[in-house]
Amino acid sequence: MMQDLAMAILDIANNAIRARACCVQITLWESQKHDFLKLEVDDDGCGMDEQTCAQAQDPFYTTRTTRRIGLGIPFFKGIAQQCQGDFTLRSQPGRGTHIGLCVRKSHWDVPPWGNLAETMITLIQASETIRWILEVRTDSGEFHLDTAEIQKELEEVSLCEPSILIWIRDYIEEQLREVQREGGTL
Repeated sequence: MMQDLAMAILDIANNAIRARACCVQITLWESQKHDFLKLEVDDDGCGMDEQTCAQAQDPFYTTRTTRRIGLGIPFFKGIAQQCQGDFTLRSQPGRGTHIGLCVRKSHWDVPPWGNLAETMITLIQASETIRWILEVRTDSGEFHLDTAEIQKELEEVSLCEPSILIWIRDYIEEQLREVQREGGTL
């Protein structure tokens, strides 16, 4: 079982890479005041039909040849069920996939966030041609990271240059600290 939400995001986003997505958006909302935590991953990849969506929720179904189980979608669904929350999976062939969960933030079974900055760096390194969008909102504020905006500023410099990856990681960590002030706990 995955230890934290960042690992689940990594698995879901890797599905988007294999689905040949051009854009992946990861959205996190956390509110102490309203006691909710939402996590959504949207991609514009090849999508799935209804039967595949149903099968993808079974941990013993996978299209991978490197392992016999699929963890990301069942983990999201399991968190939602375990924490008495909601799970959504919508997909259409040729149009992409939306996976989300919403739970009570105060529920004792909500896993920790893990290292979101390192997860994003890993995803960028895995496929720098994908437009990675990260949006984080808390009661204390919000921030937005869009690799297309960064790439536009860099012009011909690769996002995978070590100094650029370090800057992106540091930026995400700094922004997370900012939105954690006044009670946020990402």
